[in-house]
Amino acid sequence: MEMSGYQDISALEKSVANAGSQLYTMAHKLHAVERSLDQTAMEQMDEMEVMELLESMTEVKNEYQNLRKDIQEVQQLQRDVSTSIRYQMTNMQQTFQMLKKRIATSQQQRRQREQRQSTTVTANQH
Repeated sequence: MEMSGYQDISALEKSVANAGSQLYTMAHKLHAVERSLDQTAMEQMDEMEVMELLESMTEVKNEYQNLRKDIQEVQQLQRDVSTSIRYQMTNMQQTFQMLKKRIATSQQQRRQREQRQSTTVTANQH
């Protein structure tokens, strides 16, 4: 399970980086479209420019949809990592409690042996 947690975190980091890259690309394309609109009045645009603008807006929309998918994947990976960490913590707590009980039992048995030995030594001296 531990190795799976590392793989989940690695996948999460990659997805976040990919989403960030897509967000940057989308912002760049939106900026280019805004610049194009600022430079040209709508009345002055010819059909070719309108088609290019529509194509750019379609690309931005597609990038947005891809970004949404990536964000959903990141959120799912975050949930998976959280679940994995909770499971590992529970497992570690159970192991700790078991080891604590074993140590306590071992110490108690050692004390009982020491008491029996000291009783035996005392009885042999009398």
